[in-house]
Amino acid sequence: MPFRTRLAVPAIAVALLLTPALAGCGVVESAVDQATGGQVSVGGKLPKGWPEEVPIVDGKILVGAGGQGDGGSGWIVTVDAAAADPIAEATTQLENAGFSVDSDAEASTDDGGFVAMKNENYSVLVAGTKDGLLYTVTPLPAG
Repeated sequence: MPFRTRLAVPAIAVALLLTPALAGCGVVESAVDQATGGQVSVGGKLPKGWPEEVPIVDGKILVGAGGQGDGGSGWIVTVDAAAADPIAEATTQLENAGFSVDSDAEASTDDGGFVAMKNENYSVLVAGTKDGLLYTVTPLPAG
C-alpha cells in the first residue's frame, strides 16, 4: 500500500467519525480534502470527477468519495434525501437522464430497496431507505 494511501485511510476514518460533531466546521472537510487530494467530500459536495450525466436526488450530501482501483475509477455518494420515496425519485431521474433499469437487480420493501441502472457509459446502483440513499457509480468498459 503506498505511503499516501496508508495515511489517507486513517484520516478519512477519523474525519467520518467526527463529522457529526463538527458538522458546521470546515476543519473536517479541509483535513479530508488534504488527505485524499479531493477524492473524498464530507462537506455537502459531490466528489471530484463525479459524472455530470448521473443525477442525484435533492437532499444533503453527507459523504462522497471517488477513486481508482485495479478495475478503473468509481464514485460513491450518500444523500440524506428530501423525497418521500427516494429510490423511486432516483429511478425516475436516472431514467430521464437516459439510464435503463436492470430488472434482475431491483427490489423494494416497506423499509427500502435498491435499483441497478446503466447507460452506455456508467452503471449506477442506488440503495437505501426512505431517509437516504447510497449511490455507487462505475464506468462501463469501453467497447
